Amino acid sequence: MTGICGLIGREADDLESKAKTILSLMRNRGSESRTISQSVPGREKIIIGVCDPTGAQSFARQAIPLALDGVFFGDNQGPHKTKPAGPSRLIQTPGAFAFLTSLQDQLFAGRDIIGQKPLYFGQTRDGPVALASLRQPLVSIGIREPKPIPPGKVIRASTRECETISDYSLKQPKEEPIVESDATRTLDDLFTEAVRRIVPRGSGVAFSGGLDSALVAQVAKNAGLEPKLVSVGLKGQQELGHAERTAKTFGLRVEIRELSSSEILNSLPDVIEIIETTDPVIVGISVPIYFACQKAHEMDLTYLAAGQLTDELFGGYGKFEDIALRDGIDTLGSEMFNSVVAASVKDFDPGDKLAVAAGLELCSPFAYLPLVEYALKLPVSLRVNLAKGKVIRKYVLRKLAARLNLPESVVDRPKKAVQYSSGVQKVLLKEAKRKGVSLGKMIESFTR
Repeated sequence: MTGICGLIGREADDLESKAKTILSLMRNRGSESRTISQSVPGREKIIIGVCDPTGAQSFARQAIPLALDGVFFGDNQGPHKTKPAGPSRLIQTPGAFAFLTSLQDQLFAGRDIIGQKPLYFGQTRDGPVALASLRQPLVSIGIREPKPIPPGKVIRASTRECETISDYSLKQPKEEPIVESDATRTLDDLFTEAVRRIVPRGSGVAFSGGLDSALVAQVAKNAGLEPKLVSVGLKGQQELGHAERTAKTFGLRVEIRELSSSEILNSLPDVIEIIETTDPVIVGISVPIYFACQKAHEMDLTYLAAGQLTDELFGGYGKFEDIALRDGIDTLGSEMFNSVVAASVKDFDPGDKLAVAAGLELCSPFAYLPLVEYALKLPVSLRVNLAKGKVIRKYVLRKLAARLNLPESVVDRPKKAVQYSSGVQKVLLKEAKRKGVSLGKMIESFTR
């Protein structure tokens, strides 16, 4: 729950004022803020700022300033922070983070290789280059179209530009001849390791009773982490009953938040403002996450675990089934890899913003880097199985669920996107039809 910003420009550019403006507009990431400044040759200056809820900013007592949003995953249970290191070493560390640091009179920035924490950059008309955790604060100081820092890349900012100096971003690996039994066993080990390292004891789990959230909940319970399950959906949705029944099979209780149509529509201005986009797909996914975060906050939780990235890694989207039936599975490896890369913008950025705005940290164990790198090496046929004209999406993940003795109602449950399973999409489409406009136009009408 941290906001970070950095600026580099001429001493005459009033960088301190711009930094204060940026930090003041990131108050939902932390109301306690602090900046440090550094003069560099050529009458230029670097400003690095941090805001968080406690005032315990990471750079406060470091010889080399490091502004960190997020965590590095160590050997112990749960997230923790590590000591500052060089940008290239930082970027290769498994974790969910974005960072800014000043080294040898230069400003460096980076995000974890999966891209689980937001960080944007741009240049104002009058010269300074600025970076921040959110887009809108950059717009407020004169940057027209802030762009995301690419995950896995170390960026060096100067008064003229931002340039990539190191690239550790995901590269599509060659498939390896891994058999089903070995893949299932290794995924079991990696996912258990991921949950132990990423999900703190007593965390909430965004729980639908589907394959992904059931795996998170079951493994967390088996690890003794005492997860608290949270489920949201339109009142009367069958998925809520399924979530409750599934939780009971785990010996767990799920806290359910039933939504009305009016609550869903009334949430749109807040959701759009938080996620900084009106993209209909992202908004539809974000609304149930927004309410899950609100419910978790009411339960006094600090962390919320979710099953993000499984659809991209293991072919859960309907489009992958369509491609398999139409063209076979030969091109699916590239399609799924591209989807994994795009998840930073489409899934992690909005998910993190919604969680942080509710005072939470989002935990995504399926985004654990060693697990991601292994999954990308699996044969496509283990992720999307095509046999006799029938497609089984998330094939090896279902085998993992069976290995962990999850009920058949979970193992064999068809994938249903959260905006549909929660009933949110039905409400949004109905409202668009009532107004006689497209879904995109209807959503834009709720912007502030």
